[in-house]
Parts: sequence; C-alpha cells; structure tokens
Amino acid sequence: MIIYIPEPMELLYNKEAPELITLKLASGGFITAERYGNDKIRILSLNSTDPMDYMNEKYRPGSIIEMKISL
Repeated sequence: MIIYIPEPMELLYNKEAPELITLKLASGGFITAERYGNDKIRILSLNSTDPMDYMNEKYRPGSIIEMKISL
C-alpha cells in the first residue's frame, strides 16, 4: 500500500481544524478532502492499493474538485 500525504504549511500552522471529508473511490481506496467553497473540495490525501489511483491527476493532493449532483 502506498500513502501519499503532503504537509503544506497552512495545515501545520492553521489554528482552525478544517472539516474533513472522506470519499470512497471505485477502486476501494479513499480520499481525504476539505471543503473549498460551496460546491468544491480540495484533496488532502489519497490512500489506495490501486497504483492507477496515484496516476490520476485529479486525485493529486492539492487538487480542487467540483462536486456535482447527478440524477
């Protein structure tokens, strides 16, 4: 298993703890993220046993993903 977690300075010295969101991936791994505006999240870490998850640029820590509701 590979775990990739960046340590940006704003996480180390931020007085407020961000509300963390955990999203499950289709491969069985999961993403830890924080809210970034109303309908966006910022990826904080990726935890997966599938190497292809790490190759996907939208799962890169620091990336911002727009959350859409599909019906």
